[in-house]
Amino acid sequence: MEQVSSTGRPVQITVTDGYDLKGFKGDTPVTFIRAEFNQVVLGDSAKVTVSPEGTAKYNFTSSFEYNPEGGITLDDLAHKPVFLTMTEVLPKEKKQKDEKTLILGQAVVDLLPLLEGESSFERTVPLHPVPGSPLEPLRSGVKQCSLAVKVFVAEPLLTTAQILGGNLLKVTLEAAYSVPESFIPVGPMQNYMVGLQVPSVGEKDYPILFKNGTLKLGGEREPVPRPKKWPIANILAPGANNIPDTFIIGGPYEEEEGELNHPEVRELCSFLVIN
Repeated sequence: MEQVSSTGRPVQITVTDGYDLKGFKGDTPVTFIRAEFNQVVLGDSAKVTVSPEGTAKYNFTSSFEYNPEGGITLDDLAHKPVFLTMTEVLPKEKKQKDEKTLILGQAVVDLLPLLEGESSFERTVPLHPVPGSPLEPLRSGVKQCSLAVKVFVAEPLLTTAQILGGNLLKVTLEAAYSVPESFIPVGPMQNYMVGLQVPSVGEKDYPILFKNGTLKLGGEREPVPRPKKWPIANILAPGANNIPDTFIIGGPYEEEEGELNHPEVRELCSFLVIN
């Protein structure tokens, strides 16, 4: 998309409330929210006590600067979400000097509406539990924990003319079939990354990487529908890498003839093993 020439503009993210929250210790845990974007910590909220009903008022605002001339660009906003990590502060025990904390879960906020002309929007985003967290539902029908979030910029980042004249490329890699036998993992399970080059007129090809692919054995296929995932690593809560409200629904596929050894496949993508 065409970059906007302007000085930096703040993008504000406000976490107002939390719902159906639980902690490791007691019915009224003390919690705080950490906001991160583009692998940078934007700030921590004040420590807030969750009510016996499982609600908490954070009213926590953090921000980063959108500046296409150096720093956060439109590409960053298009494919990188804001991460909101909830942490519980455990009660101090006798003779304990430092506070102990435990991460409860993570939520993600998609910033794509800012590239569609919105200057503000509100979302209630699910708070995905980390493994072993008390936020994990113990039985079906239990409400999922969530955060109420507002995103605000003083004026739209793109004009109507720029939106109509721009291109927003969305690429989804659903699955790869008939991969070479040498890909079969031996020992600990391995994850895979797939990369492809996107041609760009008059410019260098732009590489796109899809991370966190997991190899299935014995012809096992992914279920459908299933959520699409952010191409981002180092996510603490497994569910937090799901892109909100976007799903792979499946469809008719032609069977791959043999292994991935034909020239037209080799030009399209490459596989990298990630231990």
